[in-house]
Amino acid sequence: MRVSGWLSILASILTTATAVADDADDSAPKPLEMDPVIVVTSKSPRPLSDVLGQVSVIDAGFIERYGIENMDDLLRYEPGLNIESSGTRFGSNAINIRGIGGNRVAIEVDGIPTRDRFAIGSFSDGGRILMETDRIKRLEILYGPASTLYGSDALGGVMAITTWDPGDLLALGDGKQWYSLRSGYQSANASMVGSGVAAWGNDSNGVLFAATWRDGHEAENKAVAGTPRDQQDWNSRDYFLRYTHNMQSGNLLRISLNNHQKDAKTLIQSLPGYARFRRTTSLAGDDSANNRQVSIAYEFSGQWGNGVFRVFDVASSTKQLTFEERAASVRPIRMQRYFQYDQDFSGMELNLFRDVSTANSDHHLGGGIELQRTDSSEFRDGFQQSLVDGSISKTILGETLPVRDFPNSRTDELGIFLQDEISLGNGRWEIVPAIRYDRYELNPRPDQIYLGDNPETVVVAVNEDKFSPRAGVLYHLNNELGIYVQYVNGFRAPPFEDANIGLNIPLFNIRAIPNPDLRSETSQGFEAGFRYISATTRLTLAVFDTQYNDFIETKARIGIDPESGELLFQSRNIDRARIYGLDLRLEQNLEALSPSFEGWHLSAAAYWSRGENRENGEPLNSVSPPQAIAGVRWTSADNRWDVNLAGTFTAAQSRIDETSGPRFRTPAWAIADLTGGWNISKRLSLRAGIYNLTDKRYWRWADVSLFRPGNPMLELLTRPGRNYSVSARLQW
Repeated sequence: MRVSGWLSILASILTTATAVADDADDSAPKPLEMDPVIVVTSKSPRPLSDVLGQVSVIDAGFIERYGIENMDDLLRYEPGLNIESSGTRFGSNAINIRGIGGNRVAIEVDGIPTRDRFAIGSFSDGGRILMETDRIKRLEILYGPASTLYGSDALGGVMAITTWDPGDLLALGDGKQWYSLRSGYQSANASMVGSGVAAWGNDSNGVLFAATWRDGHEAENKAVAGTPRDQQDWNSRDYFLRYTHNMQSGNLLRISLNNHQKDAKTLIQSLPGYARFRRTTSLAGDDSANNRQVSIAYEFSGQWGNGVFRVFDVASSTKQLTFEERAASVRPIRMQRYFQYDQDFSGMELNLFRDVSTANSDHHLGGGIELQRTDSSEFRDGFQQSLVDGSISKTILGETLPVRDFPNSRTDELGIFLQDEISLGNGRWEIVPAIRYDRYELNPRPDQIYLGDNPETVVVAVNEDKFSPRAGVLYHLNNELGIYVQYVNGFRAPPFEDANIGLNIPLFNIRAIPNPDLRSETSQGFEAGFRYISATTRLTLAVFDTQYNDFIETKARIGIDPESGELLFQSRNIDRARIYGLDLRLEQNLEALSPSFEGWHLSAAAYWSRGENRENGEPLNSVSPPQAIAGVRWTSADNRWDVNLAGTFTAAQSRIDETSGPRFRTPAWAIADLTGGWNISKRLSLRAGIYNLTDKRYWRWADVSLFRPGNPMLELLTRPGRNYSVSARLQW
């Protein structure tokens, strides 16, 4: 849809709103939630002051206040968290927590995991399908290993997303129906958004339907003049339906359906003529990704305690077409490549919690069982055509297509956890022992396509058992100050792509082979910290040190095969790695310091860490440089106006492992963002933001950590200069 069309929609919303506007809401602003209820640390609600480990919370109010429209910007004010990127074509694909990213971070939406990422070569990247931000009611991030509760996927941490229930929205209206329309524009990628939400219900039943449409282009950048531009047109469509039934017993049944589709067409003009693309004269991609999710959850309580039973089924598919023309080659050709990556999984989860008291202690007992089956498959096909005589060949770069880079694989996982949160000394002491048992089975199922490309390869099956313990102690010095220390264990079984990678490119004499001796990754983490939480202040400090054993390096270069002369690659275990650092955060209601600061709030955070490959003493390139963030916000006494100013300060990346060649080093940078909102009435609100106020030219390390100096893509990966966003919301 053209910009003029979106502006017409926005104008219609404003016109309608003017006609139905009520008097402004003069209610006092809500008090700051300094001791929020946290679920991610124990899978049951606990106040932040009573949990172990560092946790971040981002709610829908924060997302709206700062004009966040995508997952790429969702973590921009959270030091120690990064969105990993695959460049201008594929964009954001994973989350990085404290230097650990990719599939090593568990991402859950309403307790349901998201799919794994798989990427191979320059033209195939099936990233993790991330969440539509309009659906997020609340986001909790748990830092560090968390396998005791979340299993093999949580070696680096957990991102847990909660979406809206009908009752959440009905509570904002008359209790029977609620509607919202929103439209907005972002200049950073010339994108428009149109979103609608409707909720209906009564005391027993509720229905929510939501739809969000987005259309945009490539991200703006601060590339030097004359840099070729990678042009992109993309759109996404997200549909969400939820039904809830509140039973007379107080139990809740929730049935949810979600479908997300994203399509993108990219004209890549930066790479032709560079390195192995030196003879390429045209390069373009046509990509699509779809994710469909169905779930049923039953939340219950009774004499045995309270808990949740959940079943789910998820189907995801990525399809990517690449068109390349080499008209300048000695033998001019046109090539078309096709990549498809599918991952379907289904499972169930049962968690049960119960409070038990004795003469000297109180116990919050928890336990659960999880079962999941995952089917993963990948497929590459294509052809090349002579521009001279029109002849067609199914062999590209010596590969005869179609091929599979790993055999069709089925993974079965079983997890059982037990945890006891013990309160002693009238609540002054909290002791938390926990343990989890995981059973992981990977069963490859090679077909004729895989065997045809890998006739002599013996596929690897994986059968792993693992116990993951956790232990921690929290001591409340008084009602506001607490200190804690904990030991946490992480575990990640060898995934399908590392156990059985089968890439073979004869033209470059390159082959990747399975590793029958690949071991599970494990981690042992220690964290200590303190929290000061009062009605007006929240101050937290966490110091952490995590040792990683048998860390898996994907497709590591292992040498020349003496028989074939091929350069061999294989996923392998690094004996030892270490990441350590500290994390400091502050939230302060400034009115508590002086009445003249009525409506003002200060937030600040700082993060510093170091990563080391203890096998060779080199830094870990997945660890981002130190960063600090500070912001102030003001809300008027009648809650009609708010203004927010945030500054981000990032050090230069000076610690890089360059044993495989030089890497681009990102310089230090600092930027400021200004956002604000106006609640015109109870029904209509407007928001606007100006980002990178000083028009700074800079790079994020997570975007460019794999690039060598001189790569033309670097200019296009500079972050947007000064840019803005506007949006309008009408609700009734």
